[in-house]
Amino acid sequence: MTTGPKATYQSELDAGVIWHDALQEGVVDEFQRLHDALQQSKTNKWFFQKPDPAPQGIYIFGSVGRGKTHLMDLFYDSLPEHVGKQRQHYHEFMLWLHQQLREHGDTKNPLVHICRQLAKTTRVLCLDEFLVNDIANAMLLAGMLEAFSLHGIALVTTSNVKPDDLYQDGLQRAKFLPAIAWINQHMKVMHLDGAHDYRQQQEQSHEDWYYPVNESSNLHIRERYLELSAREPASDVPWLINDRKLDIIRFSQNTLWCDFTALCEQPRNAADYIAIAERIENLVLQNIPAMSADNDSEARRFITLIDVLYEQNVKVVAQAACHYKMIYQGNKLAFEFQRAASRLAELLLA
Repeated sequence: MTTGPKATYQSELDAGVIWHDALQEGVVDEFQRLHDALQQSKTNKWFFQKPDPAPQGIYIFGSVGRGKTHLMDLFYDSLPEHVGKQRQHYHEFMLWLHQQLREHGDTKNPLVHICRQLAKTTRVLCLDEFLVNDIANAMLLAGMLEAFSLHGIALVTTSNVKPDDLYQDGLQRAKFLPAIAWINQHMKVMHLDGAHDYRQQQEQSHEDWYYPVNESSNLHIRERYLELSAREPASDVPWLINDRKLDIIRFSQNTLWCDFTALCEQPRNAADYIAIAERIENLVLQNIPAMSADNDSEARRFITLIDVLYEQNVKVVAQAACHYKMIYQGNKLAFEFQRAASRLAELLLA
């Protein structure tokens, strides 16, 4: 009897949770191949043991909402713990890597040392939303990927762009080209594309997105906050997030009510959003403006915020200037915002 991601995928088809898709089925076949290979290999638990060569990893890219993350999670959940598996969002992994580098500041070849330690417990690393957007991370990833080969770690990633387009037009991109070559050599690159968004299988009213910003929407989000917080006593004391004050409107019963200005117009980053998301189950976010090319900094923070909330499964109630698909009206981040809108559709219906 077949076990692993293929059997789980088939059970979802049989139950009517998803419908047959030839491209998805091809990805699942590759996940089954990797699942079986990992079951037969060993981790490098001791420094004197040489690990088995890492099986070929998998790099999935394609349009938003095509099920990339779902299929990766299906694969990850099918692996027994003893295989040595780890799954993180790309933002979380990079924060971890930077922290490790700080702790190994006096170590020669720190990336090799960090990877050697990682290999003691991890045979396959799954990273969701793989995206390289600055030179520091580009250089770190280039070195880290080479270290994966030395220590037998297979890599699985989802992304919205093909490997050859990673860090496109980035500063000193030539230094990242060896990492792209590594991906093409050591990973099975699969294009999961198509027009249908699997996170929007049915038409919904998106009742938790209220627009425009007016008296009516003010009343709606206040009422939703009271419902989610069970009308318990609330605090408006500012939070301290990574040594910086975060002004809030209300907090009670795992529900945070906050203004867009505090979360996205202030100098915030992924680490801040992760720290916030770990403390809440619901976020009520008010006064989201329509963003143009003049607001790309705020827009980028908003995208990162949505990515983190999605990863942490935090429900969103929002008040905005317009429909969520029209919030960003610039060009530079249009692709990233398409993904954010797709994820918002799911968070608003959670």
